[in-house]
Amino acid sequence: MRIYVPSAGRSGLDTLRPTDRMPQHWRDRTVYVVPEAELEAYSSWVETARNMSGVTVVGCPERGIARTRHWIGELAAERGESKFAMMDDDLSEIHVRVAPDDWHLRPASEEEFDRMMKTVEYLLDEYAHVGVSPREGNNRFGVGPEPLVHECTRTLRFLCYRTADFLSVEHGRVEVMEDFDVNLQLLRSGRKNCDVKYWAQNQRGTGARGGCSTYRTHALHDACARRLAELHAPYVRLREKRNRSGGEFGHRTEVTIQWRRAYQDSVARPAEAAE
Repeated sequence: MRIYVPSAGRSGLDTLRPTDRMPQHWRDRTVYVVPEAELEAYSSWVETARNMSGVTVVGCPERGIARTRHWIGELAAERGESKFAMMDDDLSEIHVRVAPDDWHLRPASEEEFDRMMKTVEYLLDEYAHVGVSPREGNNRFGVGPEPLVHECTRTLRFLCYRTADFLSVEHGRVEVMEDFDVNLQLLRSGRKNCDVKYWAQNQRGTGARGGCSTYRTHALHDACARRLAELHAPYVRLREKRNRSGGEFGHRTEVTIQWRRAYQDSVARPAEAAE
């Protein structure tokens, strides 16, 4: 399994480098996917940046995160990869639980990163889609032994798929929150996901130049939230979110999603139809 890192406009930003805690054999399986026009800049950066040895870079002809993610899935299929992972380019450290009976987190070692990835690969035998928990809110899921999975839920930033399942759904229907659309399509087709809670990933911070910030506007975000609600009624509800900070996005339309209900309704339907 490879790890694909979609990125744009961020070559040379050494503060945004999710490879720092990877063992070398995972760096060797990490691929930055960047706009074709930025291929040379990223290639030069990767050659000299700390903790990037073994990382490769490919140019992607698509624009926008939704189409780029779909292109990555197609690339994985062309390479004969039955499973693949996508990691956001602004992740910082991977964390791990202090102990099975303690929900506190500490930075994961390279060996623990390797164990996390092997766990994800194993779980993809059962689940169409596996995520690694965000650090924020990780403590809410209580204690327990690894991998401490939570089924039919929100996933973000570190997304892993069975390639055929990922490509079986529609892509590009929303330009942002596209990962939510894919997740819901899989759940509504009767394919469970899980989020691994024994490990956690952390975002270094929002607002860095490049990435989705080059095209994500308040109007686009609002339109995509409303389109997501249309596509997945009644499982997506719109709400207004207000932050004291956040600039243009301090006040925005957000979504509340009933992930588990979306899956449960999908598996109940065949039984109802048979009656």
